Amino acid sequence: MASSKRKGLAQQFIEAQQRKAKQKAAQEKAEQAAADKAKKAAEREQALTQRQAQRAAEKLAMQQQAADARQVQQVLREMEKRETLRQQQETQDARDKKRAQERAATEAARTAKAQAIQQFKDEAAEQTRRVEATIEAINSVLSARDRQLDHLRAETDAAFDDGNAEAYAECVSDLLGQRTFFNRGRPVQVVYASDTHRLTLVVDLPRKERVPTEKSFRYVATRGEIIAEPRKPVEIQRIYQDAIARLTLCVADYAAAITSPELVDSIAVNGHVRTSDPATGQPVNPCLITFLASREDFEQVNLDEPQLDPVRCMHHLKARVSPNPFDLEPVTPIVNFDLERYKLVEEAGALAGLDSRVDLLTMSPYEFEQLIQNLFLAMGYKSWKTQNSRDDGVDAVAVRDDIAIGGVAVIQAKRYTKTVPIEAVRALFGTMQEKKAYTGLVITTSSFGPASYDFAKEVGRITLIEGRQLLALLKEHLGMDVLISLAKLPKGWTLADAGQTDSGSTAPVN
Repeated sequence: MASSKRKGLAQQFIEAQQRKAKQKAAQEKAEQAAADKAKKAAEREQALTQRQAQRAAEKLAMQQQAADARQVQQVLREMEKRETLRQQQETQDARDKKRAQERAATEAARTAKAQAIQQFKDEAAEQTRRVEATIEAINSVLSARDRQLDHLRAETDAAFDDGNAEAYAECVSDLLGQRTFFNRGRPVQVVYASDTHRLTLVVDLPRKERVPTEKSFRYVATRGEIIAEPRKPVEIQRIYQDAIARLTLCVADYAAAITSPELVDSIAVNGHVRTSDPATGQPVNPCLITFLASREDFEQVNLDEPQLDPVRCMHHLKARVSPNPFDLEPVTPIVNFDLERYKLVEEAGALAGLDSRVDLLTMSPYEFEQLIQNLFLAMGYKSWKTQNSRDDGVDAVAVRDDIAIGGVAVIQAKRYTKTVPIEAVRALFGTMQEKKAYTGLVITTSSFGPASYDFAKEVGRITLIEGRQLLALLKEHLGMDVLISLAKLPKGWTLADAGQTDSGSTAPVN
């Protein structure tokens, strides 16, 4: 029993030890399980912590990423904004630059336009100034003329010491050519008649184109051009008449200043203009102003008087001034220069004992016209208007107060060497009817046939003047002894009828 009791105790001890061991094992197991559990819990806690940390890290990362993204977006937005602002600034700068360029271009264009306008205005002012200077030059012809020329009288007197009128006239012409206003154009033609102590001058007048037809110039902006303000035709004509009157008075004053009163009692001046006839285009040289004045009368005129009216002064000196110089309407020279010169040639020929008389057939058409014109003026005709001639003759319309009807006469002068054909006389009658002339005259250097005389008798108002009658009229009214150098004299003529002498002509007689 005791052994069984010991066995039981041992068993119990063993069992107790086993139970202890089991308990211990269980405890250890429990502890181990608890430890494992704790470990697992720790691990879980750690895993959870890690997961939480990871999540927190991930969250933080996500937050950081989001923040970074937001920052990036902000940066991008800032960059985009800056880019937009930059682009806007560039656009604004470009716009400002363009506007500045446009303003500069506009300002440059405005400046250029203003300069162009000013240039046009200056040009208009300059053109006006030139016009005014031309008018001033015309008005100053008398005030700007040469003065104190009396010392030149000794030179002209010396030229006439031997009584040579031609040398005297040449000396006067040379001295006039040295004077202001006459030192650049054609020389003044001069002839001196020693028997009458008359000095006759022919001066070239300025052409009408020298007078400005414009009064002033101005720039019209709306038209973009300079326009001229025209002068009234009446004013242009007045200026031109004033110009030719001033120049004529100037040359007369020069002539009086350089010649002695003992040699020159009177001065005649004829002013001609060399131009073209607008109707034919042919050159013409009409006389537009003429006067003859004694030295005493001329020296009574005060050419330095500021209020002197040159045109009225010319009329005071009984001058003839063209009423329409712009239309080249001529006046008849009071003293014909060519006739004065012819008389001088006649006198020289007579002194030389030679026949130096004027030959009507060798005269120029102009000289022949002037001769016929002066003849009829000397015969009492008051006016003379030359028509266009078609056969080397003079066709003119003249007026005489004592003609019964109308006072108009048609005159034809034929410088022929053969008999004038009947057609010429018939043509005269047609012209008489056209001009409503009461009478007509046909003058020739030759003769007429019977048919012409019959026709003239039938009409009753036509006068035929042959060459021998023409010579007689020239002798009677102009004091001219001329000849007609016909190679063959008309029937019934003698050498004397043609002004020829036996020794001076070999013309056969029919």
